[in-house]
Amino acid sequence: MILEKTLNSLEYYNILDEISTFAVLTSGKTAIKACVPLTNYKKVKNLLDKTNEAYKLLYILNCSGLSYFDDLSDEIRRSEMGATLNFKELLSFAKMFAVSRRIKNNILTQDEDLPLLKELAERIYVDEKLEKEITSKILSEDTMSDTASDKLFSLRQKIKSLNAKIRDKLNSYLSASNKFMQDNLVTMRNGRYVIPVKSEYRSSVKGFIHDQSSSGATVFIEPEQVIEYNNELRTVLIEEQAEIQRILIELTSKIGAISENLKWNLENLTEIDTLFAKAAYAYKHHAVYPEINNNGQISLIKARHPLIDKDKVVPINVTLGEKYNFLVISGPNTGGKTVTLKITGLFTLMIMSGIFVPCSENSKLSVFENIFTDIGDEQSITESLSTFSSHMSNIINTLNYANNNSLVLLDEIGAGTDPEEGASLAIAVINTLLNKGSYGIITTHYSKLKEFVANTSNIENACMDFDPDTYAPLYKLNIGIPGTSNAIEISKRLGLPESVINEALSYMSKDKISFEKVLMQAEITRQKAQSEKENLEKLNREKSLELEEIKKERERLNFLRNKIENSAKLEIRKIIESKTEEAEELLDELKGLVKKSEHSSVDIITARNIKNKIDDKRYLATETENESKFLQKIDLNKLKVGDKVFSEKMQTIGIVNKISSSKNKIEIIIGNIRVDVNFDDLYIVEKEKKEVKRQINLSKKDTSLKITTELNIIGKTVMEGITELEAFISEALLKNLEEVRIIHGVGTGKLRNGVWEYLRTNKHVAEYRSGIYGEGEKGVTIIKLK
Repeated sequence: MILEKTLNSLEYYNILDEISTFAVLTSGKTAIKACVPLTNYKKVKNLLDKTNEAYKLLYILNCSGLSYFDDLSDEIRRSEMGATLNFKELLSFAKMFAVSRRIKNNILTQDEDLPLLKELAERIYVDEKLEKEITSKILSEDTMSDTASDKLFSLRQKIKSLNAKIRDKLNSYLSASNKFMQDNLVTMRNGRYVIPVKSEYRSSVKGFIHDQSSSGATVFIEPEQVIEYNNELRTVLIEEQAEIQRILIELTSKIGAISENLKWNLENLTEIDTLFAKAAYAYKHHAVYPEINNNGQISLIKARHPLIDKDKVVPINVTLGEKYNFLVISGPNTGGKTVTLKITGLFTLMIMSGIFVPCSENSKLSVFENIFTDIGDEQSITESLSTFSSHMSNIINTLNYANNNSLVLLDEIGAGTDPEEGASLAIAVINTLLNKGSYGIITTHYSKLKEFVANTSNIENACMDFDPDTYAPLYKLNIGIPGTSNAIEISKRLGLPESVINEALSYMSKDKISFEKVLMQAEITRQKAQSEKENLEKLNREKSLELEEIKKERERLNFLRNKIENSAKLEIRKIIESKTEEAEELLDELKGLVKKSEHSSVDIITARNIKNKIDDKRYLATETENESKFLQKIDLNKLKVGDKVFSEKMQTIGIVNKISSSKNKIEIIIGNIRVDVNFDDLYIVEKEKKEVKRQINLSKKDTSLKITTELNIIGKTVMEGITELEAFISEALLKNLEEVRIIHGVGTGKLRNGVWEYLRTNKHVAEYRSGIYGEGEKGVTIIKLK
């Protein structure tokens, strides 16, 4: 059992208060606030595993949690005693049944491995039949359904009928006796229907007077014609209330019959609520499930105190229980010594309560049989204890009960008395705890204690980092060397007069000054070494990242190269297939023309166009074939940019675009694609000296040919005219003419139509038109060549 003093000094209840805000049920909030740390390792492990499963269910599997319902402990007890529950209380039980049913189904239908939660869910009591009965009979906190029973339905139908009869009677009376009425309306007095009658006519309306207005001008009379109906209505209403009461008693008895199940159910739902609240707390604080043990090992990595503002908290690292059992932390005030001590104790209490802690996942914490603390000024006026006496009372209690499974946290041990005696007492206390095999953290300013630790096994010095220039705390724990208090230096920087500083130094022993200077120099040297180490590690990380990026870039380039090569092959294959398909289509079209018994002038023109297209295809293919015939291995010394090469691997010709310095790789251009290829895959393409190609002289300076820009085909047949026109255009192309004129006359228009049909399919014709006034009009066609 952990002492209440320990729980208070480590602010354990503040953690519980925050966790309770995440609970949904009143019983859950109460249970969390009453939570106490467990000291049995197996029970702690089980509790943490349950919290872990709750976290997984809510924040990994995204299942909904519990819904609120009223605390029904008192209602369960009353139902057992035979009391009758009201509408609201019964509806609360229905709500509990619904919540139980949903959460049980949510947990048990999960495919994930949640053994502990599923075991808990199996124990949840569900009574869907009673849930539906309550919700079908009770509609709200003050309304019962007409169909709650056959008798109630019958009574309510009768009530409706009587109300209608009474209103009809009264309305007919009002319409016939308007002069007697104060207001033309029906109202109720004492639960009976009445009409407002002017006082002076009270004797004119036979009936029973129930009330009169405050002014006395109006009396409320129940006419004798409706007294019987009102009496009957009153009787039926009483019967209705009796039936409602009977139904409530019946439902309450069903609750009472299962009261033990409901008590057990409330406990199960409360436990689930506490687990969900702990999971929500862990999610908010980015808390984790650390590795736990029961052999005193503590290793907190990037631990953040959960009660310090997340924007201000500085993560710390603490190690204990592996190479040494005790840490003695020294250093200046406000440097973080007490926070380090508290965070170690608080995290231990939290995991012993099944609560995750905000630190790195690879942290470790131990389960202890007891935790002893002496933190802060606990001066007690009522017990006439001074600060020192109060501290000693705590330490005496610790020495009496601590063992090898205890965690001891002592803040400023030996403070409040003579430093020499205080340091001596502190050493004796620590020695006793070491002999008991306990674990713990102790803070101090005593140099004598630091020296003792340096020469004692199973205990280690530690200090809190500070800025050597400003002496500002850095809240970082360094294990292995003691710290210096820096009280005089800090006082000097705060403005204490130089004369006071010098006088203070004169009172210090030379050994003390020398020891503090050594510690100070050691700390400055350590910080410089640490800084250089961190810079070196940073540089190594940067270089590693650069190498990784280079490796990734190389892989990316290799991938792109392979992709481009494959794309080039695919593109060449597509071109070949496309040209083959085009040739087959032209041949099929030509065969279709040949099969005709008679041929029109249009057919002849079409045939000539097909022939020209086939010649073009043949030329392109022949050009590649001719070029690929004249191949020889590449001479790297003679190869230059612009040379035409043949790739054996891709079976196509390209132009050299770039030669690498090592000449192992050559970039060639195939169409619009750039490809890197190995030099041994390439052959140089030599041009045949007597290469057969279509000779087209593009020189505009050729004067050896007679320039003719006009062709007259008047009187020719369409076939004759097209033949001459085809030869004329070829000649015009050789002469680089841009525009020519064809004279075909008007006539019947057949020759003109044949010419235009031919021009429409000729790829060398940019546009054509009829002549305008002065050019021959429709008897002439003007052609612009590409």
